[in-house]
Amino acid sequence: MEKDKNTFESHVSNERTHLSQVRRAFADGIKIENPDPSSINFLISCCDYLSFSLRRLIEQDHVLHERLIPHVSDDNREYKEKLNKLETGLVSMEEFINNLENSKNELIVSGLYGFQEFKTDAEEFLDAFLKMLASNRHSTYELEKEVFSKDDWEAIACISEEAVQKEGDLYKAVTASSPEDFNPRNYPPIGHSQSVE
Repeated sequence: MEKDKNTFESHVSNERTHLSQVRRAFADGIKIENPDPSSINFLISCCDYLSFSLRRLIEQDHVLHERLIPHVSDDNREYKEKLNKLETGLVSMEEFINNLENSKNELIVSGLYGFQEFKTDAEEFLDAFLKMLASNRHSTYELEKEVFSKDDWEAIACISEEAVQKEGDLYKAVTASSPEDFNPRNYPPIGHSQSVE
């Protein structure tokens, strides 16, 4: 099958739908009043998914950034600022992912006793994630549509069989461990016109 722009966009769209669903299930999961070992296991699975998926998102945005730069003239201050903001946001998000992973590893060791500390770290991570989404969402989309070719979209998608397999496995691990009320599959996909909340 020929891989066209829509194929790559659909892969990315599918990943981002899963990311949105897991993020919302995770946000609800950390509000559990009396967690048990199975809910801790679910939160750990969410962390594994979020770390992997967000690193993919960051990788895609780095490629997007690199491919947009040649199309932005030096005197286009608006887009120069957007690209600088994107780059700064990506670096900052890496730090929050690392913090979440460290907190997850501490939760694995401490179990239920470490839940409150983990919850605080998870809330900070989610707050940073939502701020990044709100500030960077589609800010360069019009230019992308205008200048990107099929090869650009393929490069930005960063699709490999290994990445597709791993994303699928991690998503299945989240859904398999999720309490019934927090199954990511039950969270409807968010459209462009809807709030990220």
